[in-house]
Amino acid sequence: MTRSPLLAQIGRNVDRIVSLDFPSYGVIGPLFEGAAKLQGEALCMQAAERLAQAVTPGSTVVLVTGLILPGHHPYGETDGPVGTAVLARTIAMAWKARVLVVVEPELSDLMTMLLRVAEMQVVSPEELRQEDGAHRPIAAVVGLSRDRGEAHAQAGGWFADFNATAVVAIEKAGANASGVYHMVGGADISAQSGKGEAVFEAAAKRGLLRIGIGDRGNELGMGPVAEVTRALLPFGAECGCPCHGGVADQTDADLAVPAVVSNWGAYGITTCIAAIEERQDLLHSADREHRLLETAVQHGGVDGMSGRALLAVDGIGLAPGMAFVEMLAEIYRAQSVRDPSPFSTPLISK
Repeated sequence: MTRSPLLAQIGRNVDRIVSLDFPSYGVIGPLFEGAAKLQGEALCMQAAERLAQAVTPGSTVVLVTGLILPGHHPYGETDGPVGTAVLARTIAMAWKARVLVVVEPELSDLMTMLLRVAEMQVVSPEELRQEDGAHRPIAAVVGLSRDRGEAHAQAGGWFADFNATAVVAIEKAGANASGVYHMVGGADISAQSGKGEAVFEAAAKRGLLRIGIGDRGNELGMGPVAEVTRALLPFGAECGCPCHGGVADQTDADLAVPAVVSNWGAYGITTCIAAIEERQDLLHSADREHRLLETAVQHGGVDGMSGRALLAVDGIGLAPGMAFVEMLAEIYRAQSVRDPSPFSTPLISK
């Protein structure tokens, strides 16, 4: 797809900040660089463009999220569900599409509350089937089974019933080649993980778009960069658990989008959708970020770095998160192009 100079610049800028290693963890730089080499530049813009092609009015986008930290049951990470709510809002508003959110069953109430804060109307799956999403941003939340056979049956039913055209995973544990789910440090979390690969496999059988967003490489949909993850992470190729298969997700996808925080990868894609559609109302906002994170913590969300009920995502506090959202909005505004100064000679144009 040929992009305008402005969209190309926005895509480059979004990728630069979603791949900036704010916490100096050391993973996102090489992981993102490897992903770009394999898949091409402007990964967030690529994801937005592919969604724009796949999603039609009245169709359904399936969003998969939710990760419960070992020893913290039934509480789930703030990373994933918050970004899912933001992306759901933008998809529903941009294309009058329906959204089906697939999450760990214990996180269903949390996810419902976040969608409400994101201005979505949450209905039952039965009601979602009956509506086309034309007159209100609408979503339903369903729980994903931890039994592989049941998960496959669930996913097949969802894709048959909802006219689904795309699936996106945001910070959902993914399986290695042996079907085992791991934390990035090598711990086997298969017993506590909904089997998300069933959703991607059901989409693949129907030839639907599949996008994975992750920040370490062990997340669902990061299969396209599995070899990068295996080589990069200390437990990438050898997890130390009885499977000896490493923590790298092997779930096939059309596009893997690494980001320093998975939520932030979703925000990057949201920004690119707003740019494609030329609609500022599709952007995320700092105020909404504040309300979403507060809601997440009030309803069982925990910081993925500390495991504590903090206003933080992967150890990054609320203030930097809000500032990040504002930076994305500035990238969208592209003032030198949209409102050029008589005292400047910008090289980028629409």
